[in-house]
Amino acid sequence: MKIHIPTKQEKETKDYVTTSSGVAEEANQEPGNLNNSSQTTKNTKVNINTATGTQLETLPGIGPSTANKIVTYRKENGKFATIEDIKEVSGIGEAKFNKIKDLICVK
Repeated sequence: MKIHIPTKQEKETKDYVTTSSGVAEEANQEPGNLNNSSQTTKNTKVNINTATGTQLETLPGIGPSTANKIVTYRKENGKFATIEDIKEVSGIGEAKFNKIKDLICVK
C-alpha cells in the first residue's frame, strides 16, 4: 500500500477528503486509489492574469523565481492581452512557452 501525503501546493489546487482511516485522498478519486492522479487531474487552465505565484508554479518549468517574475511583470505592466504576451517576462522563451501554452489562458 502506498500513502500519498499532499504537499501544500497540492492542497491548494485540489480538493482532499480524509477517510475514516485518517488518510487524505483526492475527493474526486476512487477510495484507496491514491496513485492515479493523472486520471483525476483537473482540466482547468491557469489564468495568467489572476493566478498566484503558487498557482503559476504548477505549470511545467515554472519555479518560484519565474512565478514571481510573472506576478511582478503583471503588476508593473497590467494584464496580459494574449497568452503569447507571457514571453515578454524575463526567463520565458519560446521553449518554455511551448510547454505551458496549452495549460494557460487569459480572461
